[in-house]
Amino acid sequence: MTTTIHLGGPADMLAVLPYQLGFHPRHSLLAVSLRPSRSGSRIGLVQRIDLPPPEHIAHAVAAMMVPLRADLPQCVLLVGFEERAGESLAMLDQMASTCKAFGVEVSDRLVVRDGRWYAPYCGRRCCPAEGLPLPPASEVPAVAEFVGRGICPLPDRSALARRLEPDGASKSGRLSALVGERLLLRRSVGGAGAGELADCRAKELQVWARVLWGSDEGGVVPVLPSRDLAILAVSLTDVGLRDALIAWLCPGSLARELIDPMLSAQLTEALGESSWLERQVADADQVSALQRIEGRLCEVCASLPDLCAVPALTVLATFTWWRGDGAMTRVALDRALRIDPHYRLAELLEEMVDLAIRPERESA
Repeated sequence: MTTTIHLGGPADMLAVLPYQLGFHPRHSLLAVSLRPSRSGSRIGLVQRIDLPPPEHIAHAVAAMMVPLRADLPQCVLLVGFEERAGESLAMLDQMASTCKAFGVEVSDRLVVRDGRWYAPYCGRRCCPAEGLPLPPASEVPAVAEFVGRGICPLPDRSALARRLEPDGASKSGRLSALVGERLLLRRSVGGAGAGELADCRAKELQVWARVLWGSDEGGVVPVLPSRDLAILAVSLTDVGLRDALIAWLCPGSLARELIDPMLSAQLTEALGESSWLERQVADADQVSALQRIEGRLCEVCASLPDLCAVPALTVLATFTWWRGDGAMTRVALDRALRIDPHYRLAELLEEMVDLAIRPERESA
């Protein structure tokens, strides 16, 4: 997924970036791939890296350039987020010169510090040395679009990571016991006939439907019961069901012919068609639904103990990478690979993220 937004200039772009990332960057360098479109600037890959010490700048730039070049931008915007004046300039200079060496045009190099933005490389000398205040969100139409969709950036990346930290439910002995019971049941079904497996999958997919779409009469999403959490966690140990769910959540990420036809039909019956997710220019209803799905997947992951969280974390990471949310993808993969460094799907997805290989279709 990509995002087409209407921007009035550099200040608008800087105001939008925290909404793209999901948090307010600090002590960071951002590289933003930009492409033109008929209806506005099209933001591609948004990369962020902590500002490194001087002796590590060359290595940091080399790491940034691989996915940046793979994204094939028409040009790139480089932004340093500083806490002290001038601390991002060395990294900005090295990134700009390396981009030039690889034939990647740099549209601008900007600095953000203490609520103001600076253009230290302005060749026309039209930008004041004391900088300009970042515009209020209410004055940037593109930000209003995000706010209207219920999207609000967190204070920093650590706050993003806390969304996936194990909560009280994950520490519950009852939940662990239920997971153990469900695993025993699932193993017995795996050795039974195709009919028993299909019945088990159908029941699990009904729980997924209830979690992803269900709400009470007031529109409030109910708390996930421990029994449902155990069913969800154990269902993803079934690689066929896990991959079918990913194919539904992320159209284009997996070939349909790789999914068992019966399981695919069960998934559609339980969750409905997912073709609406493929539209590149999102309407408000679509964005709201995508945000809801991400929120529920985050809730599931935070509620699961490490013992059984890795498959769910990887499904979440695949979904957020498909959406173009690299920050949440990294957070989910960090926890998944910390728990199980050899979980194959998480390893493959990490390679895709490192190389900026995204399951993305060009918009018309």
